Amino acid sequence: MKKIHDAAIMPARIIVGLLLLLNGIIAGCATTRTSIKILPDETSEASAGGRKLQNIRVLLVANSKRVTMNAAQEVKMYDMRTKQISDRGILNTDFQILARDGRLVLGGKFSAASVVRFVPSAGDFLGVNGKRYRGQIEVAVNSGGGGLQVINYLPLESYVAGVVPNEVSPAWPEEALKVQAIAARTFALYKMSGRSQMAYDLDDSVSSQVYGGVDSERPSTTAAVKATTSVVAMYTGKFIAAFYHSNCGGRTANVREVWGGDMDYLNGVECGFCDQAPHARWNGELSGEDLRRKLQKSVAGLKAVTGLDLKDRDASARVKTVVVRHPGGAEEMKGPVFRMLVGPDFIRSTRFTVVPRGASWEFTGQGWGHGVGLCQEGALGMAQNGYNYRDILRHYYPGIELRNWP
Repeated sequence: MKKIHDAAIMPARIIVGLLLLLNGIIAGCATTRTSIKILPDETSEASAGGRKLQNIRVLLVANSKRVTMNAAQEVKMYDMRTKQISDRGILNTDFQILARDGRLVLGGKFSAASVVRFVPSAGDFLGVNGKRYRGQIEVAVNSGGGGLQVINYLPLESYVAGVVPNEVSPAWPEEALKVQAIAARTFALYKMSGRSQMAYDLDDSVSSQVYGGVDSERPSTTAAVKATTSVVAMYTGKFIAAFYHSNCGGRTANVREVWGGDMDYLNGVECGFCDQAPHARWNGELSGEDLRRKLQKSVAGLKAVTGLDLKDRDASARVKTVVVRHPGGAEEMKGPVFRMLVGPDFIRSTRFTVVPRGASWEFTGQGWGHGVGLCQEGALGMAQNGYNYRDILRHYYPGIELRNWP
């Protein structure tokens, strides 16, 4: 992230430029109709019965007091209440946006607009906190009034190009990259279909899909996105919940055992292609005090952990229930809950065993991730063995159809 500059120490020419921008000196800019189309949020289509789902809304910042923006060419600012230009200018240095007293502060001056859309010149990108993004950026004070919410509006295919290289290695075979492109596109459409009245569709983190914008794109992954443009996975005419994970440890999990629900294409399948992959096996040791501290978030008054019983396992050998024994009794919790409490990067999957080692606990397991849906390293193994992207997707999501959409 670039250093944030205070307006008081900016060179005079930059101060003048910002004043011109903020005061709307360009004749008629506050009332001129839009000359560049604003990407729609599609809420009007949603209220009329369905979204077009061509543009996606990605949350970049949820609640921050300050963000910086920049662009190489002229940027137009739209007041989203009126859909008209409020200001324009070249942001040739980091441009500060603040949340103060429930209002937007743009470059040191309060804005009359409560929601502002930044639209770059054709072919240019917008920088937010040091990262460049395609499409448009909308900034608003969040509903709590305390911080900024920043959302990237962009075409779906551009979004997918910014996801694939962050979820798998760009050095993987072409067929494996195509698999990831279709899974990422389908997952996005699945989420978009149910969020028409929400402020955004997904965020840019592991809780949705990791999205890194322009600078994370790579030629190989972009080529895979283009080669599969509009290809999606569907089941009974609907976008599938195209969940994926790093390594299944030998068999994917049934979604019912992990999160509940019943989806035939997520019932779990044998893998056999990820056994020699980097994340196939793991182990780690945790002190008793560290374990106690992590589990006390769920077990009130936990003084010490005296025992850990792995009560039962599902068909994929994943732990369903963990019994935490302590001086005050015993506490049962679901395997996925236990994993999240201890840390998903330490207990990499619920396919694990645990043994006491003096004052510590040793965990050993197979796979990495929740285990539902596509095994990414399994897809890699299948591609290396000559399977194409259609074969791979139909293996991990049995019963699906691959279609061009829309």
